[in-house]
Order: sequence, then C-alpha cells, then structure tokens
Amino acid sequence: MTAEIITIGDELLIGQVVNTNASYIARELNAAGVEVHRTTTVGDNRKAIMAAFRAAWKQHDVVIVTGGLGPTHDDISKDAVAKFFRKKLVLHKPTLRLVRERFAKLGVAKMPEMNVVQAMVPEGFKVLRNDRGTAPGLLYQDGGKTFIIVAGVPAEMEFVMTDGVLPYLRRTYKKRLETIIHRTLMTSGIGESMLAEKIGDPSYFLVKGTTLAFLPRSGNVRLRISTSATTRTAAEREIDRVEAILREKAGKYIFGADDETLGFHVVRLLTEQHKTVATAESCTGGLLAARITEIPGSSAVFLGSVVAYHNDVKQSALGVKASTLERHGAVSEETAIEMAEGALANMRTDFALSTTGIAGPDGGTPEKPVGTIWIALAERGAKTVTKKLSLDFGRLTNRERTANAALEMLRKRLLV
Repeated sequence: MTAEIITIGDELLIGQVVNTNASYIARELNAAGVEVHRTTTVGDNRKAIMAAFRAAWKQHDVVIVTGGLGPTHDDISKDAVAKFFRKKLVLHKPTLRLVRERFAKLGVAKMPEMNVVQAMVPEGFKVLRNDRGTAPGLLYQDGGKTFIIVAGVPAEMEFVMTDGVLPYLRRTYKKRLETIIHRTLMTSGIGESMLAEKIGDPSYFLVKGTTLAFLPRSGNVRLRISTSATTRTAAEREIDRVEAILREKAGKYIFGADDETLGFHVVRLLTEQHKTVATAESCTGGLLAARITEIPGSSAVFLGSVVAYHNDVKQSALGVKASTLERHGAVSEETAIEMAEGALANMRTDFALSTTGIAGPDGGTPEKPVGTIWIALAERGAKTVTKKLSLDFGRLTNRERTANAALEMLRKRLLV
C-alpha cells in the first residue's frame, strides 16, 4: 500500500503557515501500515491542483488531500476534485443540516448563504463527518484506489482522519496493510561522515524492506531504522537485529532512542550516581540549564545556574579574576575554567559546566572569530577539563551546538 499526500494552499508555499498537516497524516498512515511515497504542496491554482491529482492518482493506492474546502472564492479544491473525476456537485442535505446546526451552536441565528457550498458533494462520493468545523471530508473509491480530501484546518483534519479516514483504510485494506516501524538511535560526539565510516556499508546487513537513514541536527546525528513486515512481531525483530549491529559498531556514541535527549540521559546518569551539577553560562544564556531542567526529576540533580553575560557578573558571582579577563579575555580557556570552578565552589555540586564564546553574528576578531567557544567541566577533587569549539552555523545553532557539546562532555565523564 502506497500513498501520496497533497496539501493545498498559497499560505504553505509562501511560508506563512508551517505544513503540520503533512507530517501528521504521514505519521498516522505509517502507523496504519500505509507507506507514504510522496508529499506534494501546491498553491490555490486550478491547473497545478489538477496536475497533482493526475500524478498522484496514477501512481498510488491512496491519495489524501488537505485544504481548499472553505466557502470563499479561493477555496477551489472541491471543484477541482469534481472536475478531475468528472462528477457533478450535488447538494447533500444531511451535511447542510449539520452545517446549519453548527452555526446555531455557535450562536449564529442565520447561517451565511455562502456556506451552503460546503454541503455540495461530488456525485458518488462518501461524506466523512466533521464535528470540528463546517467542511466534511470526501472519499471516493475506484478500481481498488481511494481518493480522500479533508479540510486544511488542523483540528478539523485530525478529527476527520481519526473518526473516518483511518478506520476506513484499516477496514478496506486490512489484507494489504503491513506493519511499518521506525526506530531512531540518537548519537553524540561524532560527525555524520565519521559515523558512516564506523558503520560501514549498510547493504551488508540490511534486508529488503529495511532502510537506514543518517539525520544530522545541531551537532548530533540520528540513525533512523525503518522496516515493514506482515506482523508487528516480525517488524520488531528486524528492528532489534539492525539496532544490535549499529550498537556493536558505534555503541559508545549512541546515547538513546527516539525522542530521548542528551539532557535526559545526563539527568538519568546523575540520578543513578547520586551526583549533582550546576552551570555557569555566558554565550548560551541559560540554554544549557534549560536542556537539563526541561527533564522531569532534574531538581534532584541540578542545583542552579549563573548566566554571567557581563564581565562584572563573571567576577562578582563566579569569582573570575580581573587579571584573567584582562590578560586572556572573556572568551578564553582560562575564563571558562574559572567560571566552572566558581560555580562548583559556590553551589557545592559534584560537577559544574561553563560556556563562554562569541555566538555571533558580530563581536568576532581576527584572533577570536565568531563561533569561537570554550567549554569547561569542573569536578570536585579532579582537574578541570576544557573543550574549544570553532563554529560557523549562525547564532541560534552555535548556541545549540555549544549546549549539546557541554552535555556530551558531562555524559562521557559519567560513563567512565
């Protein structure tokens, strides 16, 4: 079973609205055992919409369309559907009654006449109830294929998908649906190309129906394993087999799976070892602390943070020496060390992480260009260790990569 998702709307093409509908529908179709082969976005243009319909209907078993079912002049999707399938639009009285009732519930005594168009349905189409809005979903089956169009408003789309579309697909195609499973392994401390070298050619251990994707993001690389099988047990067995191979080849860089974060694993390791941590941040501006405190239960291991943006705060709150700042500057290994050691002493923790650098877009010099970052990890009873980063990804990504690199330093230390 293969599917294509078509999302319609100029607002999607100009970037005014993020296309969350496509990701939601794709997730739900995968969970139902329907493999999404393509997602297409077109504007409110009849010619483009018809071309998208032709290509999708020719190539796939299921086509799901969102958008353009409203009552205004720019909502042309339903007319395009009727024209594509050569069907007349006829009034569906039960839908008109529901639309009128919805307006009444909203306190509108007289429904605007333009909303009558939302009860017009192509002949031969099944109407899918929409209890979240006034535009019903429409479904048509021909030659073993299914064409569905639902409203573009996310809440309405999700209701129709859950209440009508997914039950229909499971019921109609139950003998053709397979179990599709994805598992994502989270890695840190290694780049995409080096990780690929460690894993080697995946074709030696991947079987037909199983794929492996490398997905880099903010200094981490995700390894997504995907497989399909006739039963869930078989699919899970295959996922487990491939995961075991990946862990054997790159285990020390893998810190979690699916939605688990570096912060989650640092908090877990600190909790297991009954250790505590504090942070002293300049260029990350509290982002490092946020990565830890967003984890439930972090209050047991995270004692506090100092965001020391100004040199005066570095001196007064963390004990950084004026001579260190004068001789080496705020962005230096020496300052990072004194920041971390000051946090360690002041907050009486087992560990302290510090960050100082030039996140950008300005503030760099020839000696210390934008993206120059120093991280320090101080530990009670041990020598403070440091790491220098040279980043060039823009302010936001530079800060994210710095926070991730700091957490990775602590994670590696906790694994020793």
